[in-house]
Amino acid sequence: MKNYSILMGGLVLMLSACDPKPATFSATTTNFGPNAVIAINDVATNKALKVINIENKAQTFKANQPTNNFEELMIQDGGKEKKYWIYLDNGETKMQLDGKNLYFYPIKEASSIEGKTLIDYYKLKDERSKDVLDSLEMAKTALDHANPSTVAELARSLDHWQAKSASLDLDIIKDFAKKSPDSKVSAFLLTRLPGIDDSPQIFKGIYDGLSEDVRTSEIGKELESQIATAMLMSVGSTMPNIEGTTPSGEAFNKTKVLKKVNLIIAWTSYSGKSATNNKELVDLYQKFKDKDVQFISVSYDKDKDAWLNGIKAQNLTWPQYSDLKGAKSPNAKNISNYSITYFAIVDKNGKVLTGHDLSMDFVGDELEKALGH
Repeated sequence: MKNYSILMGGLVLMLSACDPKPATFSATTTNFGPNAVIAINDVATNKALKVINIENKAQTFKANQPTNNFEELMIQDGGKEKKYWIYLDNGETKMQLDGKNLYFYPIKEASSIEGKTLIDYYKLKDERSKDVLDSLEMAKTALDHANPSTVAELARSLDHWQAKSASLDLDIIKDFAKKSPDSKVSAFLLTRLPGIDDSPQIFKGIYDGLSEDVRTSEIGKELESQIATAMLMSVGSTMPNIEGTTPSGEAFNKTKVLKKVNLIIAWTSYSGKSATNNKELVDLYQKFKDKDVQFISVSYDKDKDAWLNGIKAQNLTWPQYSDLKGAKSPNAKNISNYSITYFAIVDKNGKVLTGHDLSMDFVGDELEKALGH
């Protein structure tokens, strides 16, 4: 699945930041190697709050973070590195960790309700995903040892199992949320799961099944916002209006600009990936411009001269729009959910025909397919 470049900073996913005291974390650990390390990472900044060597005994330490937060637990042991979600409770968080098999969730007991609920989630996940994860690990290992004649086939195999794993994760969270609609754990897991842009209706269905208390919580409102943004350019939706103007000052007008098939391109003049794509798009435009197809570029630049120079240098002869607000542009949120580079295909009425994971490799094929409709 396509990885997107995020223009804006990471989402703040803390449930509460009212308590100024740092979190106290007490762990009783067993079956870890002599050089095992535990780290607690802040999900909002991806920075380590605490790193400590694991000893097979009871240990207590403080993490420099207000409590009542979901955070990431990373364990390194014997060359293995695994990551899991944990919850730091108000006051002291107590857990029992078992490093015997890091394939499974190492936390066996937790003092908080959220911590106990996470254990229930991972039990379900461990039971249902073992076969897929085994195949995924085998695909990764095989690709690491690939030769030129097998690398393409093994890469496709890895893509298959990665997609299978992502799909299964969503199914597991869906079933878990049905069992735990009153838990903020369900909402948190959805905010951390990739794929909301590809399946916003599924995410919305799960969200609608959560309790009102969860939906109106801070994490619930964040999830609702993510879903609403993802649905703006989901298949079958109507494309939001493009804000800004062309270099000559003309505002976007669907009636005047849209043709039978239209390729929406999100880019910036300073993106190397955009420049690479634009080279291919110039040739592709020559192929499709006389087939009732329109290309429409939406730039997230802030500097007008840089934008104009980019258009000229890269020979972009199709309609170009920008409001020169950069990441603060409504286009960035509404069109591509802050991602560059980004492609979408819409019809003459602005109806979206493709999902959020359209990559440059498939633009031409998707345009041909849309023309055949």
